[in-house]
Amino acid sequence: MTQYVTVANVDEKLSADWAPDADKGRFVAMANAYLSAQGIQVPDPVPADVIMAGAELAAAAADGSLYAQQSQGTMTQKRVKADGAEVEKRYAEISTSNVGNAALPSRVQFALALIGPYKAARGSITAGYRREPC
Repeated sequence: MTQYVTVANVDEKLSADWAPDADKGRFVAMANAYLSAQGIQVPDPVPADVIMAGAELAAAAADGSLYAQQSQGTMTQKRVKADGAEVEKRYAEISTSNVGNAALPSRVQFALALIGPYKAARGSITAGYRREPC
């Protein structure tokens, strides 16, 4: 796994109280794994916007939203009646409500927007900018 961001980077971007010290390493590792899975190609040194994306992803890992599983789709209809005690909720299927990044937490959406310029086009070949793990 490539190291795009460090604990020191995240502390600098978000302040030192973004997560308990004992857990920061794990959250940063989760952020780096997420970035690695995105297939981005970055030069050395890592650009500031990729570091910021890593910081946002580490914070999302800290609040439990980075790898959160969605168990139901977006609510499409809700009906409530007082006297008859009728409650009705309808949800879209998960597959239809997860179009693009709409179902992702805002920190993850922001991070994906920041790394957009570094994503290799599908079916393309990128020469250079390969970072070796530290």
